[in-house]
Amino acid sequence: MQTRNVLPDVHFALPAQQLRPLITTYYGVSTPVALEDHLHPEWGNIRFTITGEWTVERPGSTDPTGTRGALFGPTDRTAIVRSAGPGRTVGVGLTAMGWATLVQQSEHEHANRIHDLADIYGPSAERLWADLCASDWEGCCALFDRFFGKLAVAAPPPEPFIERVQQALVSGNIDTVQDFADELALTERTLARLCQRAFGFSPKQLLRRQRFLRTLAQIGDRLDQPLATLLDGGYYDQSHFIREFRAYMGMTPLAYFNSPRQMVRRAGAERLRTAGARVQGLHQQG
Repeated sequence: MQTRNVLPDVHFALPAQQLRPLITTYYGVSTPVALEDHLHPEWGNIRFTITGEWTVERPGSTDPTGTRGALFGPTDRTAIVRSAGPGRTVGVGLTAMGWATLVQQSEHEHANRIHDLADIYGPSAERLWADLCASDWEGCCALFDRFFGKLAVAAPPPEPFIERVQQALVSGNIDTVQDFADELALTERTLARLCQRAFGFSPKQLLRRQRFLRTLAQIGDRLDQPLATLLDGGYYDQSHFIREFRAYMGMTPLAYFNSPRQMVRRAGAERLRTAGARVQGLHQQG
């Protein structure tokens, strides 16, 4: 937990143009004191511990965070991120197309899981971590562009339907699995297989998660407005949203919005300014 009222330093940057269909943003957090915050459900991420001791704990998972580089699968629940003291971390957000291109493994097998990045990239993950540790923020972004740019060039093209599924999810215009399948001209069975493999969850789970993230972003810091006026139309009423909030975040909305959220609040504002969306799950590919 933070021991003083000192805010972390949060950075976001867009990747090189050719990587934008694959990577949402690069991001970095530096904290001068111990820190604790709650992450939202999100797509896959790659994170590096540059200094200090960082841990990420998720309900139902006992995976260690990793002391250098780690691959985080897509999630449908909160995670508690902690820095034991002063520390710095940098990361890369992946789109589903990015996961298919840069990881090339089933997302379902990685959902709500953490794996050592060396298991994915071998010795090159260690070299990248060492180079990142010797770089400032701008240098880290340049290293990411080079590293993932080379991987993208060497990778086979992913299934084109993955991009269409992600665009449909982020659009916010789909409420049912039947509408989801009809939008893509797929059978529900084919859509289910594609979503499990390329997104980590069933179509129903993905639509439910997107509804929650849309409402979370809509609320933002507008806590002076009645909650009922900010809810996504897919919720029956405020009680429905509160139940869903507990399922995703492990607490009530009141408890969450009354918590300090020093990192996540700054991250939401910086991400909105840099990439146009408060949370990674609502990122529009470009």
